[in-house]
Amino acid sequence: MSQSVVTIRLNGHSYKIGCGAGEEGHVANMGVEVESIMQSLVGSVGQIGEARLLAMVALVLADRASTAAAANGSSNAAASAASPADASADDMNAAEDRAAALLEDAASKIARLTSKLAFDATKP
Repeated sequence: MSQSVVTIRLNGHSYKIGCGAGEEGHVANMGVEVESIMQSLVGSVGQIGEARLLAMVALVLADRASTAAAANGSSNAAASAASPADASADDMNAAEDRAAALLEDAASKIARLTSKLAFDATKP
């Protein structure tokens, strides 16, 4: 797999982020989302340091993922309640497993991005 590099700007700093070929647009969009959240936080709490701001951004994103997973679980539960009686506990468990996998994937992506940002921040 070939490697690409995308430059994102966060809180006035440029960061070069490695990604797979074809993922450039997605990484750039995630950078825009992180910057949007970061600037919202800066507006409320001020410039409290890159590490603290990134930690807060990660928490905001984790909260959004958790809320989305809970909503997905609720819609799955409602669909199961409305479906025929042959809907099983296995179906509910599968839906929970999918939601958990989505959350784990989002957390992994956030961790990789945070790690890359921390590494890039140490470069001169």
